[in-house]
Amino acid sequence: MTAQFIKGKAVTTFNKTFQPFSEIQCVKKCYEAGKEDMCSVAGYNKTTKACYTNVDTQQDVVDVADEMSGVFFMTDGEYSMR
Repeated sequence: MTAQFIKGKAVTTFNKTFQPFSEIQCVKKCYEAGKEDMCSVAGYNKTTKACYTNVDTQQDVVDVADEMSGVFFMTDGEYSMR
């Protein structure tokens, strides 16, 4: 599993919100939910430490001006951050 953080992005919808959560906790929560097809992208805000899980795709995320916001895309492989 790879979770790559892409800053300046946000999810348009979400299933659940978790707060306060660390980045790794957010990735883990999305990974666990992904086993039940409930998460493929996790939105994360570094300022508020909020994690948003959802089943959006790369085409469903939007650009935002807040550099502290971003998304983790879940793919096969290892965890990494950009």
